[in-house]
Amino acid sequence: KVEWNQRNREFASLTGNVTKMEQLLEELKDQAETSEEVPTIDTTEFENDITVAEEEVEDLKKKQSTISQDIESLQPEVEELKEKLDETASRNVKILDDMEKVEAKLEDIVKGQNRRQEVVDKCRVKVQEREYALVQQEAIVAESKDHVANALLVARKVQYKTICQERRLEAKEANGGIAVVGADDMDDEPSEQDLESIEIVVPKYDSKKCQSRIANREKKIENEKKRRNLSEADPVVARDKYLRAKKDLDSKMEQIEAIEQNVKMLIADVKERKRRWIDFRSHIAQMTNLSFDEFLQKKNSAGRVEFDHDNQQLNIIFQKDNTDESTQTNDVKALSGGERSFTTLSLLLAIGESLETPFRVMDEFDVFLDPVARKRALQTLIEVSKNMEHRQFIFITPQDLSQIPTDNKLKIFHLKAPERSNRVGGPQQQTLNFE
Repeated sequence: KVEWNQRNREFASLTGNVTKMEQLLEELKDQAETSEEVPTIDTTEFENDITVAEEEVEDLKKKQSTISQDIESLQPEVEELKEKLDETASRNVKILDDMEKVEAKLEDIVKGQNRRQEVVDKCRVKVQEREYALVQQEAIVAESKDHVANALLVARKVQYKTICQERRLEAKEANGGIAVVGADDMDDEPSEQDLESIEIVVPKYDSKKCQSRIANREKKIENEKKRRNLSEADPVVARDKYLRAKKDLDSKMEQIEAIEQNVKMLIADVKERKRRWIDFRSHIAQMTNLSFDEFLQKKNSAGRVEFDHDNQQLNIIFQKDNTDESTQTNDVKALSGGERSFTTLSLLLAIGESLETPFRVMDEFDVFLDPVARKRALQTLIEVSKNMEHRQFIFITPQDLSQIPTDNKLKIFHLKAPERSNRVGGPQQQTLNFE
């Protein structure tokens, strides 16, 4: 191609020279023909110039012919090079298009990687929060075990005192209704072996029946004393009365101490229950928030629930695009009908995971959802329902459910169109026959 361009430049230069020489020759001829000078003028010089010019013209014409032949011989090569150049240009255009497509795919991959990284970060945060909640629950369980152990120790001590009192009564009855000296030594503090050997026995009678039995026994003792003609003047009777009064006083003091101890334990238990209730309430709020965001992530959205326990308010923050925080809003009225329905559905499912109601019923939950959101909502409801095997879910919808496969956990009941009638007493609505 370089040689062809050089030849074209030489040909153009020679063509210009030939044209100039021809014009000069014509001018000289015209001057010779039109000249009216005296015949004595010598024109030899001009003739020589003309001859030289004609020779140069002939040489230039020969060179022009040679260059034309060279150009014609190079023309196929030039055409071939042009075709190669066009092919190269088309390949370059295709390569540029492919590079643009690859760059676009690479950009999508980078964006997808960023989104996946954000999802991974959110999952890590959720795992950390659930691990923290698990640690709190383990601490609550450990405190409950300590509380149960303390309660069991108190119950064994009470049972030990009850056994001691029964032994004193048996010894008194065996001694003819007179207290046995040294029987109070049974009230010593029990050892650990004594406490371990005691089995907690559930009483067969309540307190009223026990008091009635004690009153009957005391009445029998008084009647027996009257039958034996015992009076307070008798030293034995006076001592027995003193011992009984002292025993009653000691018993009342023990009851007062036991009541005060029970009051303290009840106050501490109420405080502990309140603290555990606050922890449990915070745990439910955290789990509801995590589940709410997890359900919204299935629609490429995000959100959180803010619990204001003091003012008894619930605030919902919804983010349409989980990768763009500028789409975040706390005004539910600004959402579309489908977004509001899916958000409400996600909130109900999140709160429902912390409820123990055996039956859940949802009526026309998908009437404002678009087909894509409705499909995701149905898949979410079915997954949640199957995971909660101890609960039963009932979903009522006027939409088509023919694309949903049934199994032993999922049943679909189709109702026929009701026969409407304006007649009084006519059929108004069809019912299911479960027989």
